[in-house]
Amino acid sequence: MTRDLQVDVKHELITHPIYQSYLEKCEKHTRDNNSPLLEENIWPVLTGETLVGSGKINYRGDSMYMIDDRYLNSENDIEKLGPQDNNRAYTFFHLGHKLSGHQKIIHGGLLATMLDELTCRLAFQNNPSGSGVTANLNINYRQPCFVNTYVLIKCEVSRKVGRKCFVKGYVYKVDLDDESRVVERSENLLTECECLVIEPKWVKDLKHH
Repeated sequence: MTRDLQVDVKHELITHPIYQSYLEKCEKHTRDNNSPLLEENIWPVLTGETLVGSGKINYRGDSMYMIDDRYLNSENDIEKLGPQDNNRAYTFFHLGHKLSGHQKIIHGGLLATMLDELTCRLAFQNNPSGSGVTANLNINYRQPCFVNTYVLIKCEVSRKVGRKCFVKGYVYKVDLDDESRVVERSENLLTECECLVIEPKWVKDLKHH
């Protein structure tokens, strides 16, 4: 895939009604809350630089956060989210043919890496320190993720107890030709996980970038 085609992949997605609908939801949530601009404490060199390029990660969008003010950098526990609660993030990707494991299928280890990274980054927003580490990651692969595919990774905090934050992650296929324009449904679910992110006692030793 040439540089021009990488630009085309990005343009095709960000101008599509599916992408625009998520962007509008995120922007509305930001307007309705008084949250400060969210800052990322880590820059993912592996998935943000090393694996980005022709035929690899052809597009990686900025994560769209929808986190209610009361959850940001909070010391409070979370039993569960109610239907009106927001504590989630959405990130779009286009994954190319050089990321395959089995022929024409995206390597499962890459999906695990992406889920680990993105669930953690959501958990960090919920931790007082703004940081943490993965303690456990359980993954279920539901369907193959084929190469040259748009995907949406949704992450959502399920509960939080003390220094432990549990985050669920989902990889959905994004079919731009689907007239329903509904991404988050069972037919599109490729992989899901639950990640346990903890704030270790030595959390202050972690370097923030």
